[in-house]
Amino acid sequence: MNKGEKTLRCGKILAVFVMTAALLTAGCGQRQSAPDEAAEIKSRPIEEVSQTPHTEEEDSSRQETESSNDESSHDSYEEESSEVPTEQESELYGESETSETEEKPQQESVAQQGAEVPTEEVEQVTELSTEFSLDGTEEGLDIAAEPNGFLVVIDAGHQGKGNKEKEPVGPGASEMKAKVSSGTAGCVSGWAEYELNLAVSLKLRDELENRGYQVIMVRETHDVDISNSERAAVANDAGADAFIRIHANGSEDSSVNGAMTICQTKNNPYNGVIYQSCRDLSECVLDELVAATGCNKRKVWETDTMSGINWCQVPVTIVEMGYMTNEVEDALMATEEYQDKLVIGIANGVDRFLFGEL
Repeated sequence: MNKGEKTLRCGKILAVFVMTAALLTAGCGQRQSAPDEAAEIKSRPIEEVSQTPHTEEEDSSRQETESSNDESSHDSYEEESSEVPTEQESELYGESETSETEEKPQQESVAQQGAEVPTEEVEQVTELSTEFSLDGTEEGLDIAAEPNGFLVVIDAGHQGKGNKEKEPVGPGASEMKAKVSSGTAGCVSGWAEYELNLAVSLKLRDELENRGYQVIMVRETHDVDISNSERAAVANDAGADAFIRIHANGSEDSSVNGAMTICQTKNNPYNGVIYQSCRDLSECVLDELVAATGCNKRKVWETDTMSGINWCQVPVTIVEMGYMTNEVEDALMATEEYQDKLVIGIANGVDRFLFGEL
């Protein structure tokens, strides 16, 4: 390489350095330009700001980036929707990153005035909530009641097939009694007592649960074999606050009618210590059942012959709802309407016993 060629090559290299320095100087100057110059550049189309060739995809990306920081983006959003943007929507439109705009103070003033526009999701929830009544039953929905802290055990008396085997009438007793019978039967309804007892017991369970009680059922089908002492054990083991045993009565005299409840005597050798609570429960249930149904009130019968009571260590009562041997009462107890009245009365009695008042 001769001397002239070397000189030419060095000149080209020097020209490259000069051009690079000029570009760097121009870039720094652009960054340090006055605010009015930046605003002028920002307002000009992107094509005028940069002469570097680019594709349509790059152009679209640049425009989206510019619009996210542009004050006019909020104006266009308000033109498209009358709703006040939520916090998430504000972040989406870049408003949370814009600390000094004319729109943000306006937005804050709206919030200070308490103006709120529900989002679409809130409006949908509001519309759905108006479709149901306060108890949630308008569309067949059940809303669980607030638990009240009490446990009730319900025994639907008797069963599909009796058991004539013997068991002691009470703890340590020498006297024996059949474990369980199938009960009486309706003279006109055709119902067996164990069927009626379970029908009412299931309704009572639902009513008590709706009032906030925890409920345990001794049986929920007819095909069981549970003795009277075993039924009492269910309530004892659960620590029931009340043990309600549902029964119906029978008599050789078809004119006899009315409701009664049963508890032990105060001298009961097996559980006399809980006599008063059992007596109180029996009175509360009988009074409220009669008030709800309008039936004949018989009495609270105190007896120590009921093994299902003698084995109990928790407040217990036997509810004799009426006489299936009486044509009028038997027909009534077979109806849904009268069963509902029985259930309301018994539940009211449980409320009165455990809470002291209705």
